[in-house]
Amino acid sequence: MTQYLVGIDIGGTKLATVVADNNGTILHKVRQPTEAGYGSDYVVSKLIKMVDQTLALVEISRSQISAIGISCGGPLDTKTGIVYSPPNLPDWDAVPLKKILTTEFQVPTVIENDANASAYAEWKFGGGQGYDEVVFMTMSTGIGAGIVSKGQIYHGASDCAGEVGHQILIPNGPLCGCGNRGCLEAICSGPAIARRAQEAIQKQPETEMLKLAGGKITAVKSEHVVAAAQNGDLLAFDLIHQTAFYMGWGIANLVNIVNPEVVLIGTIAVAAGDLLLDPIRRTVQQMAMTRPAQTVRILPAKLGDRIGDLASISLVI
Repeated sequence: MTQYLVGIDIGGTKLATVVADNNGTILHKVRQPTEAGYGSDYVVSKLIKMVDQTLALVEISRSQISAIGISCGGPLDTKTGIVYSPPNLPDWDAVPLKKILTTEFQVPTVIENDANASAYAEWKFGGGQGYDEVVFMTMSTGIGAGIVSKGQIYHGASDCAGEVGHQILIPNGPLCGCGNRGCLEAICSGPAIARRAQEAIQKQPETEMLKLAGGKITAVKSEHVVAAAQNGDLLAFDLIHQTAFYMGWGIANLVNIVNPEVVLIGTIAVAAGDLLLDPIRRTVQQMAMTRPAQTVRILPAKLGDRIGDLASISLVI
């Protein structure tokens, strides 16, 4: 009997379940809002129903599943499979997710921090192919990283390795969601770029960013900043270069510590391309130590919208 893999992607706003063959080809996907405010029991019950729905769409029975991979925001314990209190999942507190799903479906279940799972997917299927030492950085609602060394995810002592977004670059800088101030995430994430753009527009309202946002300052988002900069808007261009400087600083620290062959940056960096990546590369070359700086390549991630699906599947393929 042919066996199949199930992948589960758990985010603060959306849930996704996929079924794939043993080569990682996605056969079907179901996506629904998380509705995290209803608590962990509700969300886990919803996930079980979504898995069954996805299986039904490709006419596969539970007995044909060989493994389940789960990509979820941390903190979590990959060994016990317990999800603790992720900031984007309120009311979750030490949820034994691996045990619940293993018991429910009677197959091996693997759970991984979403940034680590995404890094592994990029190493296996995307821009990290052919490299032994890979760092993948998220650059969207938050900034995190996953580190893959010689085909293994680096977890650290308590599954917390890769929290590069919470290195402090500006003491007493902008407040970060972690509670500290001046973190890389509080400066360069999508919401942080939007906040800095809105502050800048208050002083210089003649900008394409405002037009792209329909004339409402509070509606300006990071994608408006990128689009306006690509069209030659000087204020947006300055914001992109400020962002690139701090991203480059943070990556230079990472390059010195981890010594990767390649750093792959997702989401905003993919949309902005060399407009953002080139000044990041220059900053890394200026700020990192010479030998690791000469070794590393800084590239856009390749998997795009497929990364969430492949992240969970890559864990069990």
